[in-house]
Amino acid sequence: MVRLFILVLIFTPVFCFAQNASIKGRVSDTAANKPLAYSTISLIKASDSTLVTFTRADSSGVFQLKSISEGKYRLSASYVGYHPAWIDVSVKKTDDIVNVGNIAIIDLKSLANVTVTTKRPPVTVNNDTLEFNTENFKTQPNAVVEDMLKKMPGITVDNDGTVRLNGQRINRVLVNGKEFFTGDPKMATKNLPADAVDKVQVFDKKSDRAEFTGVDDGNSEKAINLKLKADRNNALFGKITAGAGTDSRYDGQFNINKFKGDQQVSMIGMGNNTNRQGFSFIDALSFSGDMMRNMRGGSGMVIRTGGGGPGDDSGLPIAGGGNNQQGVAKTYAGGLNYNNKIGKKTDLNASYIVNDQSLLTNRDVYRENIIPGNNFKYLQSNTAKRDNLQHRLNMSIDHKIDSFNSIKITPSITYQKSKTESRSIYTSETLGKAKINDGSSNTLNNSNGISFRNNILYRKRFKKRGRTFSTNLNITYNQSDEDVELRSTNSFYNRSNGLPAQQTYFNQNIKQDAINRSYGASLVYTEPTWKGGLAEISYFYNANIGNAGKNTFDFNNTSGKHDLLNNLLSNNFKSNYTYTGGSFNLRTQRIKWTTGFGASYQEATLRSLVNKSLTIRQSFTDVLPNANITYKINNYRNLRLDYTTTTRQPSVTQLQPVPDVSDLLNVREGNAALKREYQHSLNLNYFAADPATRKNFFAFAAITATNNAIVNSDIADPATGVRTTKPVNANGSYNIFTALNAGFPLRKLKSRIEVGSSASYARNVGLLNNNRNNIGNLSISPNFSWNFSIDTTIEIAASARLNYNDAKYSLQPAQNTSYWQQQYAIEMTNYLPLGFVLNNNFTFTKTTGRATGYNTTVPFWNASVAKGFLKNKRAELKLSAFDLLNENMGITRNANQNYVEDIRYNVLQRYFLLSFTYSLNKSGLNSGPRAVIRTIGN
Repeated sequence: MVRLFILVLIFTPVFCFAQNASIKGRVSDTAANKPLAYSTISLIKASDSTLVTFTRADSSGVFQLKSISEGKYRLSASYVGYHPAWIDVSVKKTDDIVNVGNIAIIDLKSLANVTVTTKRPPVTVNNDTLEFNTENFKTQPNAVVEDMLKKMPGITVDNDGTVRLNGQRINRVLVNGKEFFTGDPKMATKNLPADAVDKVQVFDKKSDRAEFTGVDDGNSEKAINLKLKADRNNALFGKITAGAGTDSRYDGQFNINKFKGDQQVSMIGMGNNTNRQGFSFIDALSFSGDMMRNMRGGSGMVIRTGGGGPGDDSGLPIAGGGNNQQGVAKTYAGGLNYNNKIGKKTDLNASYIVNDQSLLTNRDVYRENIIPGNNFKYLQSNTAKRDNLQHRLNMSIDHKIDSFNSIKITPSITYQKSKTESRSIYTSETLGKAKINDGSSNTLNNSNGISFRNNILYRKRFKKRGRTFSTNLNITYNQSDEDVELRSTNSFYNRSNGLPAQQTYFNQNIKQDAINRSYGASLVYTEPTWKGGLAEISYFYNANIGNAGKNTFDFNNTSGKHDLLNNLLSNNFKSNYTYTGGSFNLRTQRIKWTTGFGASYQEATLRSLVNKSLTIRQSFTDVLPNANITYKINNYRNLRLDYTTTTRQPSVTQLQPVPDVSDLLNVREGNAALKREYQHSLNLNYFAADPATRKNFFAFAAITATNNAIVNSDIADPATGVRTTKPVNANGSYNIFTALNAGFPLRKLKSRIEVGSSASYARNVGLLNNNRNNIGNLSISPNFSWNFSIDTTIEIAASARLNYNDAKYSLQPAQNTSYWQQQYAIEMTNYLPLGFVLNNNFTFTKTTGRATGYNTTVPFWNASVAKGFLKNKRAELKLSAFDLLNENMGITRNANQNYVEDIRYNVLQRYFLLSFTYSLNKSGLNSGPRAVIRTIGN
């Protein structure tokens, strides 16, 4: 595998110097004989109408297509408002330049009462919108949108389904201009059939406020709109898949779509035990359970290895699965998406998702504690089963009151119920193998939570351009309940003689409940000040009210019940956190330059009541400046500098000075004197792309520094190994991140190269036994990828990635640790005669620098063969092999100021799956070039 990448790197420069012909010409208006500046030029193969390349003419209408190999082509010239022209072009081996001369195209207004039959140009550029006509991008029958996007110039799709245009992430995928499952881009690209799409439009989507008011607020994101074919606007289409395999594996899924005008209905469902997950979980628990544990935070670095599943290339989105999936999951999920226009002024979008998952994990932990003067190792074996059921409903109602006023309401509600059973055995011992402690625990956790959110946005624009007013109201309600049954035994040993010195037993039932309510409002007014200038004034108010209780009951031997209240482990508290303030910003927009400067002023107060005996009061006043400068060189090259400041308030859990001893080896308590964090962030971003040549380059650098960072102070007891953690404030924390990436095609080799690297350095601070510990985490990750494709024949994607991680500790330099991960991957898809498709996906991962037994070399191989049949190949039979070599394993390393740990966990291993897919749409009928008839006039 390594030799393959070396050969690619060696021979790539040789092929780059291969000389091909250039096609030159000029585009003009037939009537006025004037040049048409920036018209779009596309070149397709004459044999199969697939796109070869495209470009835009310059300001004088002159164009040039470079590096064109020998062959026969069709060239189109198009311009908005004009009828496109097509000409035949032949390139010979001896040609250096092929001059097609002047190409005259006709204004559509001149074609009144004339019927025109023609082919559409493959690519159209209209201002900032790039539009691809799909008949020039061939895909296999039953392919999904993701497969088609991979073939379009400048668009790439990562292994996890993330879509990028010229290296920039696509955050929104719309269908006929409407949200699809609340805007999750993978829901559309992984489920909608490719042959249902007529056009793919790529553009910068502005914020809801900016789209209505017409005033650019600087908040835009890359988006794709999938415009469906006319015959799908009143048709049922989709596909159904069912599969069964060895080891009792099964995998089934379906998606059904019915579009009729403005009405869109889509249903998606799945069920499997192959670690294919349906939808992301949104944890509805607030002050207790998992959310409380996540709020504790921590700093460190993580590196993982492991295998994914055979089906990652299609079906429902993978959420949290793939190479990092721990354990074996059984998942059932379904969803319904509905879009419609009510009357002429109201757009309705609604989606409902249900996700039921059962996950079984087995974990072995080797942890080396690196506390000065108290180094010891900790070993744990854990088995856990978690059942999680979630229902989620999202809606969006956008009503245009009139041409100057609109209101948008976006409510959502989530219900979650989970049950977790966990069993652990653990032991701690010195490096000389003298036992410090050991124990076991059994935990049963039942929890449920409900979350409701609603946001109301009112927008108004005035007749004077730039003068706008908007107000935003939001309400959030979270409620959660949790019942925990804890049974544990812990023994502490005398290090000198190895005999038990102390034993503790826990036989407790814990009941926790939490209710959190928040509401807020903001007012924003903009006023034009000078040409291209705009002033923005805003006011905001937010309040968060929380009530949480925890009651711990010990087992009563007399009554045989858990009815003895443990006051030390019980508490009830209330909190009221409010912040209010305003901001003033100035923005200037020129042809090339866009600038913004301003500041926010906010006052925050926090009042918490703990057990009716302790009141915590905190107040903060902050000025938060911000600035941004964007230099737009052209539509595809820009430089942007951003400076922002933010604050983060301590949570009630962090402020509450009540010890949490539910884990006797790791005691936690709050700090009532904790202050808020104040963070400075500076980002520099340069992006350059040429859609015509498919070249792209971007560079990114960011630095973040935090004053009064909330960090952990740890006190370790050398006799028992017990660690007590308390949050404190400290200065000196900062993060630096840089990234570079370049991509370019090798047309003669039908290939594309991507080369990049990222590096980060995190300086964190902690306290160990009241001594300051400066922790430096360095990570460097160079990467390389090569993609080769011959339409409907073969596709190859190869990549290499190195990850180097290094952790240094000022208090424990002897415990500095570094480790490497190398990952080489190649995926090959062969489209064989008689409708057979062969796919091989091989990943080789090697890690070094870990504890003995945790350094791994993992060759991971998935393979499949599929056969299409029935009319238009609407059916497919597929045999898949997962982890063909049966070498899959899961390893994780975590490092922080207290310890370095390696974790081995169970993963899915070898199985075979036979599946059948049936498409409800007419795949294959429209795969060739399509004729379009336009009638101009009455």
